[in-house]
Amino acid sequence: MGIQNLLRFMRPFIEPVHIKKYSGKRVGIDAYSWMHKGAYSCSMELCLGSQCDAAKRYLKYFMHHINLLRHYNVIPVVVFDGGNTPSKSATEDERHRQVIVWRREANLVLANEKLKEGDVGVAVEFFRKAVQITPSMAHQLIQILRSESVEFVVAPYEADAQLAYLATLEADQGGITAVITEDSDLIAYGCKSIIFKMDRFGNGEEFLMDRIFSAVTEGLSFKHFDKEMFTGMCVLAGCDFLPSIPGIGTKRAYSLVSKYKNLDRVLSVLKLDKKYRVPEDYSDSFGKAIAIFHHARIYDVETKALKHLKPLEQKYLQYLNGDLNLLGPELPSSMAAAIAEGNLNPITMEAFNQTPAAESCAAFDHIDKNESQTSSAEESCITILSGLSRNQDIIGKSTIEVF
Repeated sequence: MGIQNLLRFMRPFIEPVHIKKYSGKRVGIDAYSWMHKGAYSCSMELCLGSQCDAAKRYLKYFMHHINLLRHYNVIPVVVFDGGNTPSKSATEDERHRQVIVWRREANLVLANEKLKEGDVGVAVEFFRKAVQITPSMAHQLIQILRSESVEFVVAPYEADAQLAYLATLEADQGGITAVITEDSDLIAYGCKSIIFKMDRFGNGEEFLMDRIFSAVTEGLSFKHFDKEMFTGMCVLAGCDFLPSIPGIGTKRAYSLVSKYKNLDRVLSVLKLDKKYRVPEDYSDSFGKAIAIFHHARIYDVETKALKHLKPLEQKYLQYLNGDLNLLGPELPSSMAAAIAEGNLNPITMEAFNQTPAAESCAAFDHIDKNESQTSSAEESCITILSGLSRNQDIIGKSTIEVF
């Protein structure tokens, strides 16, 4: 989900960049961000459970971008989401999960209705709103990455935390120089270099953490902020781990932290201000959210076990009340490694059915060849078969963007 409007608020500190700037560097990829984009090109097939080649166009989209990076001598390190932390699960139940499920189901119903009517173009728009990325889809991609010798890791929980951890390491330790994502949470994690909105040609928007602490632009200044204050501002604005107080957005959160320069004081001021309805347990929940951004559990490739993003600090432990599971439950090393290596479903904890690498690669080549025969690099006109009626004929065609 990310932090609402944070990217828009930080716009003065974001500059155009081309991926070739990172030639020779290791760059982390937020896998689900590219998978979501790629799924737009085959949303109908995915929602209808089709097994045809068109249903795997998200793989083609993803590998196009991987090959783009390799063309510019950028070394991709792909990071997948794992399971949810208990804190995020609770917040999503309250704020978004039911709404998201309802919207997805409603869009799926509308899509099928339009499909029956033969209005494929409108149906596709609804299918795009209904499509979701699953661990099994991620596993199909992982098998192709293996066959292409592309480095990857499945995070035990949040890909954002795993990427933030890798960004703290040197290259010879498996570290990365930058992250490509669409999720503004990476800013709250303190990632030093982030590339947003990278297109199929390698153009994107670059956020550098050092830039915000050294520059003053359009009335914004973080010169008197430290990283804890900055993360606190992001949490105040509302994040995956804690909903914002009504009336507090990114701009107001910045103003409060900038004025009082102390997070505890900001919380005290908000409690006393009758203009805001501050939940009774907000201070504790705020501390827990900060603790997650600092100390979430991640996977250490060296030890093949879980560890904390940063060493635990006593001031945050008090907010957790000894419940470290809020940072992501501990897992046996063997299980953590099986998840990280793409052999275990991080949601169900069941083993994936393994497809030989050669077979996965051949299947991907088959998709690629079929696409090259029927489409340009920019778009493909596909024939859509409805599975809603055994006797129904071809009902239409739709032009869908591939890259």
